Amino acid sequence: MPVTRMSAAVIIVAAKTTKYSATAESLSAHEAPEWFRDAKFGIFIHWGPYSIPAFAPKHSQIDQLVTSDERHGFSNTPYAAWYQNTMLFEESPTAAYHRETFGEDYSYDNFGQAFNDALEGWDPVSWARLFKSSGARYVVLVTKHHDGFALWPSDVPNPNKPGWHTTRDVVGELAEAVRAEGLKFGVYYSGGVDWTFKHKRIESFVDFMTSMPGDAEGYSDYANAQYEELIERYQPDYLWNDIAYPHAQDSFDIIAKYYNTVPEGLTNDRWITPDGQLPEGAFDKPEGLTGLLPPMPQVWDTRTPEYGMFDRILPFLWETTRGMGHSFAYNRNETEEDYISRDGIVAMLARSACFNGNVLLNVGPRGDTIIPPGQAARLEAVGEWLKTAGVAVQDTRSVQLAERDVDGIAIGATRNGNNVYIHLFGVPAGKAITVGLPDDLNDVITAQQIGGELTEWSVDDGKLTVSVPDWADTAVQVLALELSA
Repeated sequence: MPVTRMSAAVIIVAAKTTKYSATAESLSAHEAPEWFRDAKFGIFIHWGPYSIPAFAPKHSQIDQLVTSDERHGFSNTPYAAWYQNTMLFEESPTAAYHRETFGEDYSYDNFGQAFNDALEGWDPVSWARLFKSSGARYVVLVTKHHDGFALWPSDVPNPNKPGWHTTRDVVGELAEAVRAEGLKFGVYYSGGVDWTFKHKRIESFVDFMTSMPGDAEGYSDYANAQYEELIERYQPDYLWNDIAYPHAQDSFDIIAKYYNTVPEGLTNDRWITPDGQLPEGAFDKPEGLTGLLPPMPQVWDTRTPEYGMFDRILPFLWETTRGMGHSFAYNRNETEEDYISRDGIVAMLARSACFNGNVLLNVGPRGDTIIPPGQAARLEAVGEWLKTAGVAVQDTRSVQLAERDVDGIAIGATRNGNNVYIHLFGVPAGKAITVGLPDDLNDVITAQQIGGELTEWSVDDGKLTVSVPDWADTAVQVLALELSA
């Protein structure tokens, strides 16, 4: 049964005073905090032992996994963080690379030691400064991916692979560095998959789900204890679970502890459990969706489409996530031409802001701790764009327009108080456009083109008409309107 969710106005007060219980009803009263609604832009980081070989076929797209030939999809996944699974397919490009580069009998475990050796030269402060300059307002670090390697010196012993963690406290050091720059810090944890507890070669989505460890493997208590450690030690601003979780009640216990520890925190929608109840519409794909969308659990604050987004305002918050290229973790086969462009990123940011979403853009550092120059350059370019256009994206809320496009160019709108911003996702063919305005936006007293000029503007019969000498940007045009108080 769906649970009624509280209004934003109520939750701001409730977040500071409510003691949450470990039930779906109590936890569903929580909503994403205002800082998340304001931020619009976050940085994801996939970095671990898989960053040492850093290999995946670059020609594959993630949506090729959703085909009838699932085995081919999993053996050729573009996700480099899946190296440990992909190398098990004897015919795969990854297996061939592993044999030729490291040898037939070279264990994946060796990459853990190599990763720890490389950490001696890691500078978290330089990363944090780059993220700050990008205009992002929060950072989410993968603290444990499917290979089970923890990026902090956990006191929770792994019974199957002792010492399978970093020697430096990557989680703590990065948290301190990004918070020193005024950014929020979140943690990703692969709650549904851990190959140190259960790993047969995953060839299909059925294999993927049946590979989830649980009580029989001793995993449930282990994951619960690691989550408790992450919450107590680092008090993350965002708890980003991946795939699923072994037990519904355990997930409720963790989220309740988290909300009560970090009242202004939030969690995502990847907490589906084998023994949990599915809410109505758990597997629905809302209209306007592109990319992959995980099934909806009972408790969540934001939806997380992967390599996709929505093209309309829906009654929930969402956060699109993707890598710079086709992989989240660094893939040595990808070049700058494979990375999303500056224009692609800023268009995502503007579209997401107009349609109630955020962008969580992944950075994949190399195994030697260096963020690839092509990825760093894109972050810097986005930061420059946000210096000019950020006022129309961050700290705003979505506005519903009657029209979806103007002269073949998709449009959207945002608002912050008496300031309204019309976004055009492209470059119009002509130098004049007309956009219909909602009834409550007709009292316009000034208009301008952000980053450019207007030749003239007018509002007549609920329609805004503007003329420009030139459009200001190669990806997104923004018209700023000031309304009377």
